[in-house]
Amino acid sequence: MSSVQLIVTGKMEEKCLSVALKRAFPHISFPPPQYVDGFTSADVSKTPLFKPSGPFRNIDKIAGALVAAVDPGRCGTPADMAIAVDDLELENLHQPDIVAEYFRQAVIECVKSRWTSQERQKTCFRKVRENCSFHLFVPMTEAYFFGETDALKRAGAERSSMVSGMNMDVEDFRVTNDSDYLKAVKGDFYWAIDTNKRDRHPKHYLQYLCDPECKAEKNERYRETKGGVEALKKLNWNSVLKNSQYVKFLRSLFDDISDRFGFENPYRG
Repeated sequence: MSSVQLIVTGKMEEKCLSVALKRAFPHISFPPPQYVDGFTSADVSKTPLFKPSGPFRNIDKIAGALVAAVDPGRCGTPADMAIAVDDLELENLHQPDIVAEYFRQAVIECVKSRWTSQERQKTCFRKVRENCSFHLFVPMTEAYFFGETDALKRAGAERSSMVSGMNMDVEDFRVTNDSDYLKAVKGDFYWAIDTNKRDRHPKHYLQYLCDPECKAEKNERYRETKGGVEALKKLNWNSVLKNSQYVKFLRSLFDDISDRFGFENPYRG
């Protein structure tokens, strides 16, 4: 059975993204994902494009894990495909192309530092080009839960969402008409972050839906590794990807996997 090794940057995705994708591609093996810290929590364009001397950055670690998955050397078993997944995050929402370019450069530098022989580098680059992929969840994984009402319930939502993937591209997530959430004073509630970002933040809106009055104990609030896992592992892809004009970043993930193994993409668009 063909295998896809995922390199992920979130604990929720580490626990269950393989399970979720396996439901869409039952004839592919998805081993447990490899977790590496992400690199998109700050504006990527404000960091050096090339790795400076000193310790590896998170972006270099992700690139290294991706390359090693398909070209592990003599002692390892290569995956048929490796996919690195990170959240785009609000800080980089305006520049996905720059995020992708920074990661591409990190992969190039990784291959060059991994092998000194130009011939060996050429072989590695071919393996990466044919078998590797980098994808972004936009702006973050929780956005896709708003494409399925039951996913929000599994995550622990107590209040009905005013955002729905039925009439909004959740990759362009916006809360426009939930005044209790939008007008809450910053700092009065743990989910009431900066008003300049609040309407675009799926995770904080989900926290609000799960605990609008902040009455839940801390360990009962929305958590990625609990409610997030319950929502993601059973996520109804048919619902999230129903509109062929929506969620183009997520759709490209399904397209890449399908193309790599010669399958018909179940979610064209």
